[in-house]
Amino acid sequence: MSEPVTTTQAPDRSAARPETWIMGVAAFVATVAIGMLLVYPRGAPQSQQPAESQSLSSPAPTPQAGERINIPSLGLGIVRPASWVTITADQNARNLRSVRMDDPEFQALATRYANSPIVAMAKHPEPYADLNPSLKINVRPLGGFAGHPPEEILAAALPMFQHAFADMRVLEGPKRTSLVGRPAGFVRMAYTLRAGTIAVPAVSEIWVVPKGPVYFMIGSGTRADERNGSRAEVRAIIDTLKLD
Repeated sequence: MSEPVTTTQAPDRSAARPETWIMGVAAFVATVAIGMLLVYPRGAPQSQQPAESQSLSSPAPTPQAGERINIPSLGLGIVRPASWVTITADQNARNLRSVRMDDPEFQALATRYANSPIVAMAKHPEPYADLNPSLKINVRPLGGFAGHPPEEILAAALPMFQHAFADMRVLEGPKRTSLVGRPAGFVRMAYTLRAGTIAVPAVSEIWVVPKGPVYFMIGSGTRADERNGSRAEVRAIIDTLKLD
């Protein structure tokens, strides 16, 4: 984490936002909602099976036993299935730079305040010329969000998401839920993710889980039609999450 924890109280949602709040929301958008498109720069390799040829009716496979990722300093653990791959910090940064937002000024702000996920994984290895089903976990200081329930953090961020993706629609939430036995906020959104010449209808599911002076953001991204990976498959991975 590169930003210090502050105790600044966030203003009412109708009031003008201070710079620290806007920075926090910009970082939120950058680190969770985007960076999920892994694009092969010169087209798909000859050996890659096109997403169109994969069955839409195939059931979500049960994740195979794989590597358990543990971060003791944060009390976090999660299983990466053997069939999934790790997204490196360099790959995540490249993905962020490749995404085209609808508001260039906001994109510059989001890129500036993005931080690398503490956990990032995808279903398909690169190069992959489509939206790669992915799961990312970030941790950030609460800062101006301190004292606000997690569903309010999501609600405050949604107008800023609209700057990034003009066609964004909220499918569910923001609402209070629980994750790993902790109070959490949840939202599901649909939008078009663009990178280079590719435009993909996408769905993101995001959980916000406060813990002490920080909050965890668990974000997943899949194609809206789920033809190369399902949200149920991602949920099965989230079910392995531990947050002590």
